[in-house]
Amino acid sequence: MPTELEECVPSLPGPLLTSTSTIAVENLVPYSKTQPSIFKTAQLTPIKDLKLLVKDYPPIAKNVLTILINISTDPEILKSLAEDDALLESIFIRVT
Repeated sequence: MPTELEECVPSLPGPLLTSTSTIAVENLVPYSKTQPSIFKTAQLTPIKDLKLLVKDYPPIAKNVLTILINISTDPEILKSLAEDDALLESIFIRVT
């Protein structure tokens, strides 16, 4: 049975208000260090959803990037991130 935290992760890109998304993503940042496996469910669906949020409101995108960096130590997640040209382009645009 999934925990409340695990239920929160897949719903990130849903039709949430910006303030709700900001709070949800901000609260997930610590879990990206302590429980990164919650992002590695349902054939990496949470990772795909986080990739979409990189293009979101800057405070949301900042926390999403932090999460992605924290969980990129997993080889499967790293491969998913490194092979996504659209994601890399979005990141480069935000950084420069």
